[in-house]
Amino acid sequence: MAVTAQRVALAGEYLVASYLLRYCDSAILAPEGHTSDIILDHENKLYRIQVKTTNSIYQKRNQQYYRWDFRSNRENNRQSKEQRYGSGQIDIFCFVALPLDKIFFLAYEETQNSVAKTIDNIIAINTKDTLLQALEQANKPPKLKPLDLE
Repeated sequence: MAVTAQRVALAGEYLVASYLLRYCDSAILAPEGHTSDIILDHENKLYRIQVKTTNSIYQKRNQQYYRWDFRSNRENNRQSKEQRYGSGQIDIFCFVALPLDKIFFLAYEETQNSVAKTIDNIIAINTKDTLLQALEQANKPPKLKPLDLE
């Protein structure tokens, strides 16, 4: 990872950790190479948070967007499907639009590949509400599927 990209990623992680510490018991930066970036302790429950930070604006249909990819490898190789995060590796994604100092949270879902939002949509996001929603969704127990005995 280039030095500039590494600094952008770290800036996002520290911004998220700072925000989380306002509401949660502890937020610890995970060691390099770990599947998550932050381990969050909230009300005696641990959450694995993956931070995705962008510093780039994309133009599409006369609108400016920030876009985040869900791939887990550092190069974001679009050809490699096995590089996507698997179930059980991440509980919550956190997205950072670094130039806006804006963050929002989403609970992990296996079907997600990327997120794109216009600047106006990002500005309108209530970060605390997205954190509460992500924590609530991450706490839902999995549905049990009965064994088909017929």
